[in-house]
Amino acid sequence: MSRLEERYRFVLRLLPAAYRQEWEDDMVAAFLDSMDTGDSETTAYVTDYGRPSLSEVASIVSLAVRLRLGGTDAPPRSFAWGQAVRLATLMAMLANAVMVTAGIAVTLWLSRKIAWLPAPELEWPLSPSSNIWHTAWNLADYAWLPAYVALVLGHRRVAQAVALLAIVPPAITTAVEQAVGDVPLSVTPWAMRFVEVLLLLAMAAFHHGAPPVPRRPWLLALPIGIFLVPVPLFTIQAARPALRLLDWPGLSCAVVTVAMVVHLAGRVSSRQSRRLPWSLALTLLAVTALALRTATLPDYSNQAQRTTLATIASVEAAAVLAVGVPLAVLAIRALRRLPPIPTVAPRPTTPT
Repeated sequence: MSRLEERYRFVLRLLPAAYRQEWEDDMVAAFLDSMDTGDSETTAYVTDYGRPSLSEVASIVSLAVRLRLGGTDAPPRSFAWGQAVRLATLMAMLANAVMVTAGIAVTLWLSRKIAWLPAPELEWPLSPSSNIWHTAWNLADYAWLPAYVALVLGHRRVAQAVALLAIVPPAITTAVEQAVGDVPLSVTPWAMRFVEVLLLLAMAAFHHGAPPVPRRPWLLALPIGIFLVPVPLFTIQAARPALRLLDWPGLSCAVVTVAMVVHLAGRVSSRQSRRLPWSLALTLLAVTALALRTATLPDYSNQAQRTTLATIASVEAAAVLAVGVPLAVLAIRALRRLPPIPTVAPRPTTPT
């Protein structure tokens, strides 16, 4: 076996084992034939020192995503994981869209345009932007709203491009502000950017073989989510400053915990085929929320209320674990009862 063949087989490990068993040799042979230049010396050199091209690696990664996060024609276990990732992505995108939309209300309140709310305290001033470019840069975070709508409407690549606009400017702003000392070094913004990058990558699960997103319920979920979470939360925090201790990781833990409790309460009345993807999706979100909560704990060390904040964070993490572990166990047991692979693996598409 040549070194080039070894490298191809190493990349092909991204594919499911059953699929590799059926098609690995044929795929490697096709790859090696494409590297044959017709000149013996050049071919011998490529065989020893050549590597899979970026396009070949990208095609294998794309195939691995389609197989492991399957669509409607995938085996049950692959389809369950695919639906779980798609549901988790939609819920996370919905959360971002809900919060940035509610942020408009915050801006109006800070501008004293909402008369029925208490006037903002001096510690919450609204500083006008110095120029139009700074204003546009600050508005980049609102791109989560059109990104969510595009994803629900079936435009995955558009959603990824727009979501990238919501990720890059805040990351650059955080890096510059922390570098020049305008804000203290902290883990929270980078942990949130990392989760957003994972969210961007997870959109790959919405490939052409995936079932279409039910548009009406997911579009209706946007205004419903705004009135259920950020509006009452913001109203309470505006009236009671002591309740501002719930940050974004804490809010994520609270919302995920409530969602898991509701899901577990409704398990009896739903079919397993519909229940399992939601169980896996909520488990993925619980792991993400718990990791985000844990990663941001060091930022409390310099806070005046660090003891109170640490206690609240511990309660949030404990709540996620208390509900998430039983849900994960039930989901894994149900997943293991599904057949993992089809009787005959589908023929691969051209990997070039």
